[in-house]
Amino acid sequence: MAQPLSFGTGSILALIIAFIIAWILISIPIYLAAKVISRKHTTFGKAMLAAIAAPIVTIIFFLIVTFVLAAFLGPFSVVVGIIMAIIVLSYVYASIFDTGLLGGFAIAVLGTIITYVISFLVAILVGAPLFFSTSTFHGGATLIGSIL
Repeated sequence: MAQPLSFGTGSILALIIAFIIAWILISIPIYLAAKVISRKHTTFGKAMLAAIAAPIVTIIFFLIVTFVLAAFLGPFSVVVGIIMAIIVLSYVYASIFDTGLLGGFAIAVLGTIITYVISFLVAILVGAPLFFSTSTFHGGATLIGSIL
């Protein structure tokens, strides 16, 4: 008979520590983007608040809009939900960092770009294989070589 899945105190503690570390790491690009865009008193605490509040509010709003509009718009309700979620995300960032709606959107976009750049640099530093450096196409030509 299979044993039920159980979490010990160590597992729960490890999960909490991993969550806190991930929360801090996710807050860094948001903080940097807000510093560039807002030019007001931006704190790391506000970035941490944004890192928690933005996804929660955005997902809840997306689900509500999508489910409510599904009866009227069918599958197109997902597109409307995504557009509305982007507006809500921009509003959350704008509210937390005291900018306009366009500033909130810019923080979201710049934060995403910073996240990708940091991820790319970390991958290079730890020697992780990158999709374009070790992949081969068409008889062994690398993607970079085939582009050039």
